[in-house]
Amino acid sequence: MRQALAILAGAGLALVGAVVLGEYDLKGTTAIIGFPLYGVAVAELALAVGRHLAPVTLVALAALVAAGLVLALWIAFGHFRNDVTPPALSWVMVVVSAAASFAWGWSSRGRHTGAEEAGR
Repeated sequence: MRQALAILAGAGLALVGAVVLGEYDLKGTTAIIGFPLYGVAVAELALAVGRHLAPVTLVALAALVAAGLVLALWIAFGHFRNDVTPPALSWVMVVVSAAASFAWGWSSRGRHTGAEEAGR
């Protein structure tokens, strides 16, 4: 149940984040810094909801991050009309951000908070 809620929370943040990011110029530094932070934020929210995430949940979150960033690019670049396409760097950062989301969730397996330790 927590895994499903984590995916739902991640999907909600991915959608809202995509709409917000889509209003910015998604080239260069914005893509290099903003995209991975977006991926980590989605993973962190899912971790807050689901605590420890299963690998399949992490894959789903990474896919949501990639889909959200494609939506953001679609918004930012005028729905890919008028021969305006995102630069190659933006597409590369979509993949990097999805991987960052997965890695952030995976790395949580080794982290424990003080509250978790106190409860043992």
